[in-house]
Amino acid sequence: MLEEAVTLYELAHNYDKVLEILNEELSRKLMPNDKAHEHINEIAVSVESRTLNANTSLRKQFLLLLDLYKFHKLYHSGHDKLEEALSVISRLQIIPLQQETINHRVQAFKSFSDELRRCIPDILIMVMSILNKLYKNASKSGSSLYGAQNKQAQKIRDQARVVMRFAGMLPYSMPGDTHAQLSMLDAPMRY
Repeated sequence: MLEEAVTLYELAHNYDKVLEILNEELSRKLMPNDKAHEHINEIAVSVESRTLNANTSLRKQFLLLLDLYKFHKLYHSGHDKLEEALSVISRLQIIPLQQETINHRVQAFKSFSDELRRCIPDILIMVMSILNKLYKNASKSGSSLYGAQNKQAQKIRDQARVVMRFAGMLPYSMPGDTHAQLSMLDAPMRY
């Protein structure tokens, strides 16, 4: 049914409606890792180039959701893709990883659509999970690079502090277990 709706609105050259439908579906299917998830992404990628004349804000959100899909896919691709996933989040500038960007990201959050806001709790958990895994890897001792590992571990710890502070500053009521999950992921990086 989704494909038919997209096709009909495309035939009518109503690309704003195409993007509205896809943005809603992408935001709902962004986090599950299943065939429906893959299918909606395939549809979105196939119409992306034909939506150049659509509403700018709808298109911007659409492209952001497609990039979040890439982040999600990298996150689930295994340990060797975690740094790449973190760099995607950094490039998208929705979750801060540096202290000086927190206030700007909180202000930007206020302008996010409901579809994007709905994804933020899961994205925060995935980012903190990445930081947790990278921290554990950087903290392993027994190498002559202990000083370099310690610097990397400290950088990751600092990034985790920023993510936690950002989560606490959001003017949004997140699901109750989000803060608990973030805290559990953050705890090993505190000391």
